[in-house]
Amino acid sequence: MKKIAILAVLAAAAAAACARPAPAGRKVLYYRSPMDARQTSPVPAKDSMGMDFVPVYADETASAAGAAPAEPGAFRVSPERLQTIGVKTAVARPRELFRTLRTAARVAYDPELYRTEEEYLAALSAARAARASTLPGSAARSQSLLDSSRLRLRLQGLTAAQIGALATAGRPDRTLLLSGGKAGAPWMYADVYESDLPYARRGAAVAAVSPSLPGEVFRGTVASLDPVVDPRTRTARARVRIADPDGELRPGMFLDAEISADLGRLLAIPRDAVVDTGTRQIVFIDRGQGRLVARRVELGPGGGGWVSVRRGLAEGDRVVTSGNFLIDSESNLQGAVAGFGGGRE
Repeated sequence: MKKIAILAVLAAAAAAACARPAPAGRKVLYYRSPMDARQTSPVPAKDSMGMDFVPVYADETASAAGAAPAEPGAFRVSPERLQTIGVKTAVARPRELFRTLRTAARVAYDPELYRTEEEYLAALSAARAARASTLPGSAARSQSLLDSSRLRLRLQGLTAAQIGALATAGRPDRTLLLSGGKAGAPWMYADVYESDLPYARRGAAVAAVSPSLPGEVFRGTVASLDPVVDPRTRTARARVRIADPDGELRPGMFLDAEISADLGRLLAIPRDAVVDTGTRQIVFIDRGQGRLVARRVELGPGGGGWVSVRRGLAEGDRVVTSGNFLIDSESNLQGAVAGFGGGRE
């Protein structure tokens, strides 16, 4: 509905322009419907809504001289009409992009992991003792049990470094069962959706809030990510060590968490510059003096109103960020897309 309303405004403006005499020295090639560029007439006409057809001048199209556009997807819109539409542009350039992953989380209450840590430490102690044993096969059996318990810890989300720290500490992590108290640093489990997994990297900053503790923000970093996706929720669990200086958090409490994913420095444009046709993404490159190019792009991750571009644009390309739908109507996007091999939708 919003697009229809905008096009109606454009049509009214175009009809008013059509009512004025053609500027001196400009040749009218044909007339077209302000609502559908595919409807044309060699003489002034009206569409089914009573709108005057819009004149298309020789200097607005590359086909006037029977020549192909300077580059695939190129077309021309008069600078006056671009000004009427209110076109704004932005330059494609590398940017530091961040993406915020919002999810549900809870303070860890994990007796199963606590027991697995106990089993691992017991197996580690047995393996060390078995190395000094003279009983045949004792060392091999103990090592097999140790390997099995280490594998269970990995499947529950611990990294090799965390398992090493557990071995050094020599005792299970009590914060899996009880509050850490003052100046505590409990674990928090955050559910990361399958589509967000590529961005939830170790070391990412995390901020969490609790409905029961208004105004309090608990901060930490992603320490590890479960290697398995839960088939019911399509999420994987991120393990986050958070600071709790006042000992306010209790095991099992629910939190709302935000993970700040650093996407790196990528070629980016404003998200408003992209026209999504449903099967592909298009941007309009402004070459100046009313010369525009419809270009298909391949997009990457984005955040904060920006989106990265993998293919289709170069650094320094100036893209249209407002008035896209009106330019779509002006240029008959379907024909422009066909010009660079895309065919019709």
